Parts: sequence; structure tokens; C-alpha cells
Amino acid sequence: MKNKQVKVKNFKKSTLRRVIVLGVLAAIFATLSLLKLSGSVSEFFARTFSRWWIAAFGTILGWIPISFYELLLIAAIAGAIAFVVVEIVLLCKKKFRQSLTALLIVAITAFAFLDVYTSTASFAYNRDPLPTEVYREYSGDDVTVEEATEIARYVLSEVSYAYDATEHDSDGTIVYPYSFREMSRRLAKEYERLDNDYFSSYTPRAKRIINKTIMSELGISGVFFAPFGEANINRIEMGLFLPHTMGHELAHGKGVMREYEADIVSSYICLTSDDPYIRYGALAQCIYSAIYMVGLYPNTADTMTELYSMIDVRVINEWNRDSEKWSKYDTLDKIGEFFNDLYLKLNGQTGTDSYYKPGENVDTGNKDDDGNAIVQVISFSDTQNLLINLYKQGKLDVHR
Repeated sequence: MKNKQVKVKNFKKSTLRRVIVLGVLAAIFATLSLLKLSGSVSEFFARTFSRWWIAAFGTILGWIPISFYELLLIAAIAGAIAFVVVEIVLLCKKKFRQSLTALLIVAITAFAFLDVYTSTASFAYNRDPLPTEVYREYSGDDVTVEEATEIARYVLSEVSYAYDATEHDSDGTIVYPYSFREMSRRLAKEYERLDNDYFSSYTPRAKRIINKTIMSELGISGVFFAPFGEANINRIEMGLFLPHTMGHELAHGKGVMREYEADIVSSYICLTSDDPYIRYGALAQCIYSAIYMVGLYPNTADTMTELYSMIDVRVINEWNRDSEKWSKYDTLDKIGEFFNDLYLKLNGQTGTDSYYKPGENVDTGNKDDDGNAIVQVISFSDTQNLLINLYKQGKLDVHR
């Protein structure tokens, strides 16, 4: 009887300690969640604590070639399944104390993770916009139809030039002369050109996720995990868009967490590179955005027809082949999209549609000579804005 009383007393003490720890961690999370609503606080965190943590852990873990994020993901999935099974067994056996203990331990672990993640990643979602030298927004009044056409011609000619300047196999698939690690190193070198202190001076090393099946089924080509300072790339993403995907995840490590901005920074780095292997995929992604921009102006039907005829079929064929490899992985893509959408919304974003920032047009009610609606361009899309910005900086005018 006495032994039972001692066990009950010890259980109450240990439970109280765990409840206190859980309460503290939950209070920290609540406080951080409120603080990140402030743009100035978010900017401060992004430039200080978040930046220091990512650099410290990224440097330490970067020397080890395995992805600790991948290990954590596997452990988390296995742990979640094990927890559910254990809880069911304990409850069936009416071992309520053990069940409560397990629940508290899991809750403590979850809030500890949320505190770390919020401190290292979430604040950056609410920081200042990108520096104007990298990106700014334009309206139709800022760009003439002649300039828009010149930009489109540049993209179409440059993507063909990049294709010819890179090695391809017999199927027309790009063959990189660099290893995965070397590509990461080269992109890190490219990022040194961003000398604005908006960006962290530290660039993480990209890591290749070995088990491509789970990531591919979830529709994930890459993921940056701030607590480990790791930019993880799905092994399936080794083709046309490898440099851009890798650059996107590295941009997160530089403090750019909003998805469309990470895409912009990656495109900026790739498009302004001297290396055709780095530029090629980014140019390919700009083809249709550049042509569609011309179509926003009146009386451009003939010009659009000409531009479409300039598209290099070799590039499109490679793009299609690159996309086909994803078609076999569609079992869990809806689940992956659901959780990604939820994650982004919890961080103040609009969801998975925040990977792209569309333009805004207003129908004037008039028709052009081709019978098409004349629109007023309030703003261009994110990719179009980037191309315009680079054009106005004189970075789209010559072969590299």
C-alpha cells in the first residue's frame, strides 16, 4: 500500500513538472506568435537570431553529407505511428497514468520544436520586401510594348543559346559537368554577388535526399529546414531545373522565406550567372511569362504569333520529359499539398498559391484592331517584374 502511495506521489510530481515545462514552452510559442505579427520585430529576428542559428547549425551539419531533415522526417513519421499505437494499447489496458505521461512528453517535444522553428523560420515570412536592385514591381505605364517585345526576344534567343552551350545526351536531356556538391558550391559562389545586408552572408550547402519516393509522392522537389540550416533537394530533381530548385532552397537559407520571393531570388541569381548550365533552366521557366507580357498590349497578335514561332522545340521537349518523371508519383500529392498549404497559411501566407504572384489587369471595355480586349496593366506577374527589372538594369542585352 505504501509503495503504491509513493508511486502515486512520484507520478504527481513528475506530471506537475512536465505540465510546467509544457506551459512554459506553450507560453513561449504564444509570445513568439504574437511578436511575429510585427514587421519590425520580424525583420530584427530575421537579421539576428534566425540568421545566427541557421549559420551555426548549417555550418556544423553541412560537413556531414547525409540529410538530417530526412532522418528527422522518417523518425517523426515512425514516432507518430508508434505513439498512436502505444496510446491505444495503454488506454485499452486502462493504464491512464502511462498514457498521460506519453501524451505530455509528445506535447513537450512538439512545442519545443514549434518554438525553435518559429524563432528560426517563421519570422522571415513577415519581414521587409526584397531589395529593389533584385526585384521591384512595375505597371503597364513603366514598360512600352517595344521593351516588352525586346525582353521576350531576348529570353527566346538566350534559352536557345544556353541549350547549345550545354551538353545534352541522345534524348536531349541536359548532362551537368558538375557533381551535386559542386553545383551547390557554384551556386553559393553566385550568391556572393548579393552584397545587400538584407541577405545573410552565410549560404548553406545543399543536400540530396536519398529516399526520393516519399518526397516525390508528396510532390516536394526541395525543402529548406531552418532548425538544421539544411537546403534539401529531392533526388528526382536532377534535370533541367536543378540549379533553380537548388537556388530556391538556398535563398530560404539566406533569409528569404516567402515562396515567390525565393523563386525570384533564385531566378535572379541564375539568370545573371555567366554559367550556361546555371542559366538554362531559369531561362526556360521564363519563356511563357515573357511572351504573355507582350500579349498584354493592344495590337500584338502578329507579334505574339512570331514569338511563339521562335520557341525552341528542343527546350520544350526537354521540359516535357522533365515533367513526365513526376507523373508516376501522384499517390500522396494531395496530402502533401494540403499540409504545405496549411503550413504556409499558419505562417501568414495565402497558401500554396503564394509560390506565384500573378499580375493584375483591368478591362477597359475597349477592343484593339485584332478584336481583343484592351486591358490596363496595374501590375505584372512576379517573373515579368523580374525580367523588366533586369532589362532596365542592362542585364538582358548580350550573350554571356
